[in-house]
Amino acid sequence: MKNITTPEELEEVLPSDAEEILHHGHVPPRWSGALWLDKTLEWVVGAAILAELVVILLNIMVRVVTGDSVLWTQEVSEIALLTIAFIGGAIAYPKGAHMSVQALIMRLPAAWKPYLAALVDWLVFVMSAGAFALFVPTLVQQIEEKTPILQLPVFWVSLPFSVGMVLIAWFALLKLWRQDRRPVLIAAGIAAILIVLVLVAQPLFYYATPNLLLGVVLLLLFVLLFLGLPIAFVLALASGIYLYLGGISEVSAIPIGMASGAKGFVLLAIPFFILAGTVMNSAGLTLPLAKLVDALIGHLRGGLLQVVVVTMYIFSGISGSKVADVAAVGTTMRGMLEERKYPRGEVVAVLSASAIMGETIPPSIVLLILGSITTISTTTLFLAGFVPAAFLALCVMALVFFRARKQGGVASPKSSWRERGSATFFAIPTLLLPVGMVVGILSGFATPTEVSSVAVAYAFILAAAYRHGSKRLLGDTLRETTTTAGMVLFIIAAASPLAQTLALAGVSQQIHDLMSGLGDSPLLFMLFTIVLLIIMGQLLEGLPAVLIFAPLLLPIAVDFGVNPVQYAMVLIISMGIGSFAPPAGVGFYVACATAHETVEKSLKHFWPYLIAVFLGLLVLAAVPWFSTFLPALAGLIPF
Repeated sequence: MKNITTPEELEEVLPSDAEEILHHGHVPPRWSGALWLDKTLEWVVGAAILAELVVILLNIMVRVVTGDSVLWTQEVSEIALLTIAFIGGAIAYPKGAHMSVQALIMRLPAAWKPYLAALVDWLVFVMSAGAFALFVPTLVQQIEEKTPILQLPVFWVSLPFSVGMVLIAWFALLKLWRQDRRPVLIAAGIAAILIVLVLVAQPLFYYATPNLLLGVVLLLLFVLLFLGLPIAFVLALASGIYLYLGGISEVSAIPIGMASGAKGFVLLAIPFFILAGTVMNSAGLTLPLAKLVDALIGHLRGGLLQVVVVTMYIFSGISGSKVADVAAVGTTMRGMLEERKYPRGEVVAVLSASAIMGETIPPSIVLLILGSITTISTTTLFLAGFVPAAFLALCVMALVFFRARKQGGVASPKSSWRERGSATFFAIPTLLLPVGMVVGILSGFATPTEVSSVAVAYAFILAAAYRHGSKRLLGDTLRETTTTAGMVLFIIAAASPLAQTLALAGVSQQIHDLMSGLGDSPLLFMLFTIVLLIIMGQLLEGLPAVLIFAPLLLPIAVDFGVNPVQYAMVLIISMGIGSFAPPAGVGFYVACATAHETVEKSLKHFWPYLIAVFLGLLVLAAVPWFSTFLPALAGLIPF
């Protein structure tokens, strides 16, 4: 038998985990406990994404030809979306892909960590098993109900939630089985004590004031966050505990709210945008963009760091994910940056600041979600995001310019017009993707979901035309998308009942009363919420914070005379600063890993850029024009 030295050769024998076997010398444990189950679950979610892609593309073609839409696509979309959210979200858990706060855990003694890990898995098991048990009566009731068009049992629509909860419970038990027995048993005892405390505490809170109850639950929420419990599970548990202790509503409202929170035709754009960005990354299609920008502005002082900022601005319109932007642009340009001797810490700083800037560039996932949970249209948000991002990009580029002499790095030689023309020619096919998506949505020709489905098809065609990526591009990108999209949609589902719970608790009115007591100044309200949102962005990793606080704060902003479109931009960028700012901002650590630099060395480079972006945010908060100019020009909002 020949020696096996490459993943490709190993794939002929063992088609899965070839890279890990070569590098680590063993087959890694199956995250589901069995290879067949691993592959089955991934392909179920992958098939849901592909089936939905085909259905949406079919609907577009039918509408273009006949002028009518295919009515049953809404029901198929709902089943597909719930499959991606809950089975994909379940897959993300054993893979460690769910967002969690690790800032405290990283600083704890090593001896404590096995106990915390076991406690987290027990809490996940309790939450998922409890959600399944509470949802069973609803599931049984839906057996007799039919969907209006296809006449399918509504049971099939809700089944993915139940399957997802069962899978998560199984994965939690499997993870516990693989850990040392002592930490698992001790953690089980701690989890049991916590459950008993919650159960016996209900009579004590029966006559408690709403503020006291809310304060206790929020304290518990932050404790669970800092224990390292994935954010999605923290949100669901906090909602359930609040409803139970307060006796306000049946706890069964939590699983029902989660299942409802993942529905919505516009949410289908999320897995499609993620898939399109993943294909572009895997096929190496970011490089033509970087080369074009280098040919145009690489000769300026700051050279390739200026190129990084502009490339991030363009690429943010493709992937829809800031972490994906950092990884794609940072990996693509790493060789060029190292060759020109740019300090790695400075690269980390510029990547992170540029990613914050890109939070409002369409088709940002955050903009899509904000449009689905507020009264502001997605088209308005998309138009509003361009100018604030461009202003912040200029702030970052100005700082790069002034720091260039001290930081070093060799600027690119000035390109000839012929070289620029050649770079433009090769970059045009890639540029057509973000431009086409934005034009399609803003023109009203297609919905964000339809545009995102076309973007996926175009990305695959482009990858095939360039002959970039492996023969397994479809399978590899689908596998990655199932995990990422599942995690994002699961968080959206879990945040939905918490947002409803906070609204029920009157948090919005309490914030309004607090701000009114400090004065009716819109600027003071802006400053207060910027600080609040940066902190929440740190703790909740940006997206969950938007889901929770946007519905609460936007109505208050309107009461204080703040333009809601301007406030939406300020809210998103504040969350972005929080999700990239140390010590808990995960985006900063992704940038460090991408640039192969330590956190300690990168921090001293990052602070000036973080301050520059923060000052830029204050300007955006003080001057509505940046956010409102383009929507007003398009007639979407008054001047």
